[in-house]
Amino acid sequence: MRNTQKDTFVSTTSNITNWSSIDWKKAEKYVDKIQKRIYRAESEGDYRKVRDLQRLLGRSAYAQLLAIKRVTQTNKGKRTAGIDGFRALTDKKRMELFYKIRNRNINLHKPKPALRKYIRKKNGKMRPLSIPVILDRIYQEILRMVLEPQWEARFEPTSYGFRPKRSIHDAAERIFNYIHPGNWVYVFEGDFVRQEVSLSSF
Repeated sequence: MRNTQKDTFVSTTSNITNWSSIDWKKAEKYVDKIQKRIYRAESEGDYRKVRDLQRLLGRSAYAQLLAIKRVTQTNKGKRTAGIDGFRALTDKKRMELFYKIRNRNINLHKPKPALRKYIRKKNGKMRPLSIPVILDRIYQEILRMVLEPQWEARFEPTSYGFRPKRSIHDAAERIFNYIHPGNWVYVFEGDFVRQEVSLSSF
């Protein structure tokens, strides 16, 4: 049976005019609840339910509001604009973003090119940094909310990189517990190298 649950917050979005009056605890509770259901459905192999819940969450006003808040208020790059120069540093602009997202079809969205900047590393080399526009970052955050619980159900328990509520300290503790008895062990260190490919090569 397909999931027919409605986003009960949708019918009240037209009444939201003040960003500061949004009940953020309620929004986080709603998103967390759906994410847990996605995780459970994925763990049980109910892939149709996973897709239905992901659509429900992705279209949720609560998820959209939280994505806007994280991109424009919480994240470190909140004051950094993309190629369009747009930044949402006021509540009014955040509300404008919310209604813009509510009134558009995500399938018709065309991401803009990222702004390329270079920052100097400790060794003196330059590290390339790609900065998407604010709207693209918001859609990326919504997709993270939707996909993360599904993939958390698939990852190995020994995986620590870029996972929620896990840190380098957790990985170090696990390694310590393995080598603590004094047995000889092998430690392999590696890194992924990204190779820049020019379009003219094709």
